[in-house]
Amino acid sequence: MAPRHRRPPRELETPSATIRYEPIVEPEPWFSCSWDIAIIFLLLGGTAFAVVLHLYLYPTVDKIHPLPNVDLENAPYTWGTYRPHMYFGLRTRSPASPLFGMMWYEQPDTIQRPHIRHWCNQDDRLPGYYWYEADGRTFGRQNISETHKGVIQTDWINEANGFAARVKLNMAQGRRYNVILYLSAQELSTRFRLGRHLKDIFYGYNDLLGAFTLSVNLKDGTKLHSSHSAMLTDERIQIDKYQDFIVDNTVNNTVFQQAINPQNQPLHYLLNEKKNSDEGKFIAVQLNLGSQAEFDIVLQTEKLKAMKSEEFNNILRGRSYNFNKKYENAFQLSGKNYTNNQQKMAKVALSNMLGSVGYWYGHNRVFHNNLLHPYGPHSFFSAVPSRPFFPRGFLWDEGFHQMLIRKMDPKMTLEVIVSWMNAMDTSGWIPREMIVGTEAEAKVPAEFIPQKSDVANPPTLFYVMDKLIHDDKTVARYAGILKLLYPRLEKWFTWIRVTQAGPTRSTFRWRGRNSTILSELNPKTLSSGLDDFPRASHPSDNEYHLDLKCWIALASRVLARLAKSYGTEVEYQKASKAMEELNNFDTLTKDHWSEEYQGFYDYGKHSVDVALAPVPAASSPRQFEYQRVTSRAPTYQLVTNVFGYNNLFPMMLKMIPSKSPALKAMLDKIHDPEVLWTKFGLRSISRKSPYYMAKNTEHDPPYWRGYIWININYMVLSSLRHYADQPGPYQEQSLTIFNELRANLISNMAIQFQKTGFLWENYDDRTGQGRGCHPFTGFSSLILLIMSDNLDT
Repeated sequence: MAPRHRRPPRELETPSATIRYEPIVEPEPWFSCSWDIAIIFLLLGGTAFAVVLHLYLYPTVDKIHPLPNVDLENAPYTWGTYRPHMYFGLRTRSPASPLFGMMWYEQPDTIQRPHIRHWCNQDDRLPGYYWYEADGRTFGRQNISETHKGVIQTDWINEANGFAARVKLNMAQGRRYNVILYLSAQELSTRFRLGRHLKDIFYGYNDLLGAFTLSVNLKDGTKLHSSHSAMLTDERIQIDKYQDFIVDNTVNNTVFQQAINPQNQPLHYLLNEKKNSDEGKFIAVQLNLGSQAEFDIVLQTEKLKAMKSEEFNNILRGRSYNFNKKYENAFQLSGKNYTNNQQKMAKVALSNMLGSVGYWYGHNRVFHNNLLHPYGPHSFFSAVPSRPFFPRGFLWDEGFHQMLIRKMDPKMTLEVIVSWMNAMDTSGWIPREMIVGTEAEAKVPAEFIPQKSDVANPPTLFYVMDKLIHDDKTVARYAGILKLLYPRLEKWFTWIRVTQAGPTRSTFRWRGRNSTILSELNPKTLSSGLDDFPRASHPSDNEYHLDLKCWIALASRVLARLAKSYGTEVEYQKASKAMEELNNFDTLTKDHWSEEYQGFYDYGKHSVDVALAPVPAASSPRQFEYQRVTSRAPTYQLVTNVFGYNNLFPMMLKMIPSKSPALKAMLDKIHDPEVLWTKFGLRSISRKSPYYMAKNTEHDPPYWRGYIWININYMVLSSLRHYADQPGPYQEQSLTIFNELRANLISNMAIQFQKTGFLWENYDDRTGQGRGCHPFTGFSSLILLIMSDNLDT
């Protein structure tokens, strides 16, 4: 689209002249008093209703009474990899848990500030790191590829209320590495002391765990290049500053080390031992190692005594065997003729998702009534999209995460859903991001931390609940928690349905779009999860959104089934009526279908001729700013010059009858290379759209404007499989597209995994290359379900 160099004139409303007059007093008719009283009563009644509605439906920043944890008895004491932002970190699911972590760096030959690996960071430029076997509960096995073709392997198991781990370095010959292990207290009663030997290097006490000792046992053949060094401090160190504290207390000591080392001998960094306290809340030990090293770590408690190496091997071997057996039973890939690389990618997808499940404790920050409030505290348990970039809970992502996790561990899926339901406030609102505590906040730009109490997110947890309640084994085993979840889900559904209502009863609108911003080509709709996917060009209260309508329709179907099993007869009748209304295909067609353009579309105040162009601005150093301009004024209409993921929702959520010509139109667009089809997967927006690969501001690159996203491709495949099984004229076409699309996705993602060592956030629709953050084992991990044909149609 050619840029417009002239800003169109704005229409201005000018006030008319004020007319003054003297009122004429006339005798009132006898019934006027009655009308006045009636009007007063109507106003009072309307006001009372509005107050009740406000109190019931809008956030009060008061948490609703929490549901019990599905695994309440064991969770607080059991260690796991619940610090997903770390290469290797452990904690229990309790706010009182000490934090265990590992750092390492290559020993430099001269005095310089070392670059420590601690928190997962794309800037570390590691060739690859992932859990290749992990169940998220009892064990994990991880490979971390270092530069210079070295590999660090971390294996761990939990037992009772302690843990054991093994770290193995297989690095390039001649290189030296320093490994730091630490424990950090999170509450006042936890205290640490230093031991004299590696076999009892830390000991202390914690109200949760009791007395404990941490030992480090070097395996045969592993030698330290200098004696181990340790530090203990009672200083209060910010949780996101641990590695800076370690480096500062290492570098300060190197001048002394250089002075005592002969010139021709290598330099050895040590922790500064001179500042140690007798007792403290942060304790660390450093091991100076060569290129080949192996050591075991054991946190011993009164319930877990010292664990010998062979015992660790046996337990790890048994858990690995059980994991692989369960994995094969769930996904059955061994007989599907996949390559070794494809098999490896599939297992990494699941293992890294499970190994990245996290626990957080603390408060959200929420904008409520134009003020910033703390909201909580929350004990929060969730999977995460990406360890280095998004190590926190996202409401929209979570439903996709749990589609995969439930196949291996439905109990964990229910624990996560309960955790999200416990984040609900008394109105039914749930934050769309759970940024809880300092560790989570450290990974988020400050302006994105506060959540807005009127903004929703796609209720994808209904997507996974739909599968859970159709699984007879899950229903039979977890009926108690499903019964407790039903009223909470109903409350959430009601909040979304009312607060995100559109201009008419059958329409719905995402809140949060900025109608005043001029710097964006198309103001973002972050609440939809599709971010910069183009909507109506000029946001207004009278627009309505197709995807939201379909999400609410799905939620109503799930609620009706839950109400039948766990509600009263009145609740079931109410839910059934809502389901019938919200899933009415004629209403969907009336509101969103364009016969001319043969598709379902958003509606709003829209111009089909919009561009970013330089507009004079005296306040700018350049004397101009790029702003959205139009050569044709926006009018209320269907947004028909955009076709992409949003427009597929009626098919993806199976609202289109199998014999409807609308399904044929949808299938034709999906398979058209000029619209969505590529040999790598379905692109997010049609190549014919003027928004295809268009920047949203002068500097913001496209995001959902062409690239291939695996969660939406998964939903399309699930619906294609559904329509291929339904009687109708489009069965064969649905099956053909299903087989081709599935093969394209698997082939390209495996190629990119082999080339790069990662799953990616999205994939380029022109080259197939991975893009965005990595590793992204959030909803990109759905490739495993695609490979297994486990699409739950």
